[in-house]
Amino acid sequence: MGGYLWLVWYEAASKVSPKHWTLAVTYEAHDRAYATVYELSVDAAGFYKSRVIRRVHLTSNHPSGAYSGRILLGEINDNVLRSLEAYSDTAAELVNSQIRQRGCESANCHDWALIIVRSLEDAMLLPKGSLERLEKCPRTG
Repeated sequence: MGGYLWLVWYEAASKVSPKHWTLAVTYEAHDRAYATVYELSVDAAGFYKSRVIRRVHLTSNHPSGAYSGRILLGEINDNVLRSLEAYSDTAAELVNSQIRQRGCESANCHDWALIIVRSLEDAMLLPKGSLERLEKCPRTG
């Protein structure tokens, strides 16, 4: 059956703060589609952990800020749907490794999303150009 993979971003707290990015999977390609959202959250130690939230509208607001925009990255097959949580967990580990080496400001949810989309595109599980489109999305306020 497959689905659609979206990058969704939310308003930042200020013009210089980073926007929060999530990846969302829907089975329909319209604004009111229900989504499974994959994102990073911060734990008590200040590191990121992967989190999955099910059955939210694609354009719903987020606790970190109001819905700001989205881009369709491409259609994904059932194999990607089954493994997306593992991709998210692995990307979170890579982001945390970067933070341990270079400090807390060195990586965030943008890097996490880039890692996942790059991996999927390299494996030819997302259309060529998905990563390039993601890289053009707004990152700050």
